[in-house]
Formats: sequence, structure tokens, C-alpha cells
Amino acid sequence: MKRTFLTAGVLISLALIPITMYLVSPNYDSLNPVHRYVATSIVDKWTQYEETVPRFERATLDIDTLLGMLNFYEGAFARRIFRIRPDELGFMGKFYSLDKPTDLIKIDNVVLEKSPNHAETGVQYYPRHAFKDYREMMASMQTTLGRRLYIDSGYRSPGRQAYLFFYYLVKTSDFVLMENARWIAMPGFSEHGSPLYTAIDFISEEGINGFSEKQTAEDFEKLEEYKWLQQNAARFNFYLSYPRENIIGVAFEPWHWHWEGDTSIFSSANTPQIGPNP
Repeated sequence: MKRTFLTAGVLISLALIPITMYLVSPNYDSLNPVHRYVATSIVDKWTQYEETVPRFERATLDIDTLLGMLNFYEGAFARRIFRIRPDELGFMGKFYSLDKPTDLIKIDNVVLEKSPNHAETGVQYYPRHAFKDYREMMASMQTTLGRRLYIDSGYRSPGRQAYLFFYYLVKTSDFVLMENARWIAMPGFSEHGSPLYTAIDFISEEGINGFSEKQTAEDFEKLEEYKWLQQNAARFNFYLSYPRENIIGVAFEPWHWHWEGDTSIFSSANTPQIGPNP
């Protein structure tokens, strides 16, 4: 009888270990094994769903749809992660918005013929008011350098940002929230999701963006196009967001530039719409 009670006690104790590990607060320096398992499960489900979504719709993934496909434990964990104050993870950037821009346009996929394996930009979205300045800036660069930069990543919805945060937490940041926050902002805190000051991640005609496989920030920094941006981008209302040793706590991203022009023409009465590439 004693052995039966002892065995039952051991089994109960063993069963409580994963429950206890799930309930504790996430460790910012290294998620515990149970949290890692749940995070991986979230990424697996979202990745399987993303693969069913047409490529041209992935930048506008809906966050409620993503959270709704998780089970109770996965959903609660994802929401717990997104309730963490970003400054606790070393990210000192501001909150922008969870709203969709009012004037998004669809930008067709571009095949970069000069790049290895003919890399593609994929279909992107960008607010019309900032896209006008981007086109003028690239026309000026083309005149001066005989080359231009393309949009590798433009607007990203809160859902897309949520997916990327978990994806890179699992795949490249080794389950370290502090490290992940240096590269990927939480939903609402990314300039890619700002309705007004939307950021662009640039890519060169040769496929250099500074963060693809076997590339570094210095690869993009060496480009003549980057030097041109440093000297001329402000004339077109574009600014480098994350220089070296920036106070926001984000790694050096020479490819990441945000728009910051006159927004006085916008009104809260505008209704969301997506239009074609002009």
C-alpha cells in the first residue's frame, strides 16, 4: 500500500512539473523547456497556416485569426509574451499602432535578375503618401548612380509582426527574448506597421539586403546606394532608423529607413482601403 501511495505521489509530482514550468513567468534570457515547446508549437501552426495563404496576402496577416487557431495554452502563452513591456527586453522604441494604414497600395513582385538565383522581393504593400516619395527618390538615385533599391519589406500587419516575432524567437534567437527584441519588434511597435511613418527594408539589384543568408549589415553598408541614401534620403523624407549604437536598443540596420514627411493632410475620418500600384 505504501509503495502504491509513493508511486502515485511521484507521478503527481512529475505531472506538476510541466504545469509549474508553464505557469512561471517567461525567462527573458532563456525560455524554459515547456515554454520552448509551446513557442515551437505556435510557430509550427502559424507556418502551416501561412503556407496556405497566397504570397501577396502574407504581409497583411490578421492577428486575431492567428491567435484564434491556437489552443488554450498556446494562445495564453502568446498573449503573455505580447503583454511584456518591450523596454523590459531592451527595446526602447515607441508604440505606433495596431491599425491598418488608410492608403495602402499593392506593389508587384520584382525579380532581381542581377542577384544569385534571381531572388525576388515578393509582393509588398506600402502607404500611397510615402510611396510617392520613394518613387521620386529612386528616380533621383537612378539618374545619379544608374541603379536603384527595391522594397524588400514594406508595410507589415500586426499579425505578420506577431508571426515573425515568434518565428525568429524559435528559429534564430535560440529562445532568448532579449536577443530577439534586438531584431524583431512586437506587434504595434514596429515601424513597418506604422500607418504614417512606415519603414522600408531595402534590397539592391544584386540581392544585397544585409540580413539574408551569408550577408551582414556591413555588406549593405558598403553599397554605393547606401552612401547615396545617407547624403540624399532626407530630401525625400526618409531617415535611417537604427544607426550603430542607437538608443532604441535595436541592432544596426543600414537597410531600414522610415518615412517622416508632412502628415497634416491626414484625418481620422479616412477609411481603410487597398488600391493598385499606381
